[in-house]
Amino acid sequence: MRYKEEIYFAYWDMQSVSQYLYGSSVKLLADGHVLYENQFMPSGTVIHEWHSQANYQALRNTSQLPELKRGEKYIFGSHLETLPENSTYLKIEFMNARDEEIFNQIIKQGETMSVRVPNNTHHYKIQLVSSGCHRFLFESIYIAEEGVADYTVDRYWISKLLHKDVNQETIYVCFTEPDFNRTGYIPEIVREHFPNLLVVNSSYKDALLYMEKEFFEILLGTIEKLSREYSFEKVAFAGYGPISNIAALLYSQQFENAYALVTDDFMPELDYQHVLDRYRNRVNYPLFRDLLLERFNSARVKEYAHLKNRPRVLTKIDYLLDQSFLLQKIDLEKTEEWMRKNEAQKITFS
Repeated sequence: MRYKEEIYFAYWDMQSVSQYLYGSSVKLLADGHVLYENQFMPSGTVIHEWHSQANYQALRNTSQLPELKRGEKYIFGSHLETLPENSTYLKIEFMNARDEEIFNQIIKQGETMSVRVPNNTHHYKIQLVSSGCHRFLFESIYIAEEGVADYTVDRYWISKLLHKDVNQETIYVCFTEPDFNRTGYIPEIVREHFPNLLVVNSSYKDALLYMEKEFFEILLGTIEKLSREYSFEKVAFAGYGPISNIAALLYSQQFENAYALVTDDFMPELDYQHVLDRYRNRVNYPLFRDLLLERFNSARVKEYAHLKNRPRVLTKIDYLLDQSFLLQKIDLEKTEEWMRKNEAQKITFS
């Protein structure tokens, strides 16, 4: 959460042991929402819990919440409907390095609250707590830096141009990869790898493959405007998972001097179709067979990481827990050279 427009969403984790299941019915619906029912749950019961610190041995969870800057203010809230109304609340607990609580904040259902992160915070957790709840439909909890702008377009947003470098002629556009139980997130240490960077994110399940019609046009317009303003000559779209990779391929076809930087992590054609089947009227539905073949176009697409051949044991824990660290494998110097050669070949054959 380092750029202004980012809002972080955390979803229900069906695999987590940090959920109250005794006598409960928990159903994951097709749209990613969770329907939860328990007629006999006592008030004060912690229904679900999200953690910023990975603890796989004890809780079977990886990090579910973003790192927050100490001393800064963040807005916390939730999207859910309950019976009876307003019968849950959020409890945020900030912990020190000894796992001792140093501060907590209660947020009533339907309200948002600005909370300052204590200076000695080491990690934190968010609890969804019952106050007489029997049934609810849960979408997400969310965290945003105070003063955050609204979405660029409904449930999508685009960062400001990050790490401006007027000496570079390429603008890089990175699509975040949605995780199973949270929105995608690219840490600052990864973003610093790129000059002239736009980060694109969405709170939709699977981001609708970043193919929602209105957002599609807005992103293209944003890139065109920045390219005129800063005289960028090329656009490089980067992905690091099956959703962000297919988006990089699609958007790279929209500009003459555009390229896609992807891994070999793609889904089968039918799986992509299934993601968009319910939203055909809202998205630019491509021919996925042709789009998947585009990944073999060596003049426009560069595969920078081969996950199928990765070793079983990886030494970097960051890599295990966050695929976005793959983006650091992009050799920018070699990538720029590759793009220049392709531009030269276009001129030769034109």
